[in-house]
Amino acid sequence: MTSTGAPLRIAVMLSSSSEAGNIGLEQFLGVYYALQDAGAEVLVASMCGGYPWPTPFTRREAEADADALARRFQADRGARDDLANTLKFGELFEEDFHGGFCVGEPGALWRDPDRNSAGALVAQFLRAGKPVAVLPSLLDILPNGAGDGLLILGDGTWPPSAGVAALLAAAARQLEIGEIEP
Repeated sequence: MTSTGAPLRIAVMLSSSSEAGNIGLEQFLGVYYALQDAGAEVLVASMCGGYPWPTPFTRREAEADADALARRFQADRGARDDLANTLKFGELFEEDFHGGFCVGEPGALWRDPDRNSAGALVAQFLRAGKPVAVLPSLLDILPNGAGDGLLILGDGTWPPSAGVAALLAAAARQLEIGEIEP
């Protein structure tokens, strides 16, 4: 929450590696629901917009899968709509958010700065001094550093909720001390 009581706005970026199936729906759901449960306002973006995976998640898969997040997702029309209607990366502007969370490998942060990619968006957040979490943590940092932002990295051994907690704490602190705008 911001000092005015408004929720923190977090952009969740699904990288092309997550769209290719390297990062599954489960990883996204862990991040999405941890942010939702913490009271954050979440907007989801992907390279092409729309549903980011080759095949939609079906009710049959949710019933066959004992995972609580999958069942929660299947019962949550708002979450299914958020995922089915992701924005394209080029439609997302860092100034509208307090921080970002990249699910999947964003790639090089320093190549093709104007390109429609997760790496370019992560770099924009960092240049603006905003916190970004990346799970998993495979990325190519800028040759001259990551800018003024806080980069939170994690790997498969940490639950997504740990990255979410770190990101929300960093964004709330930056708002509190006036480093980023509400």
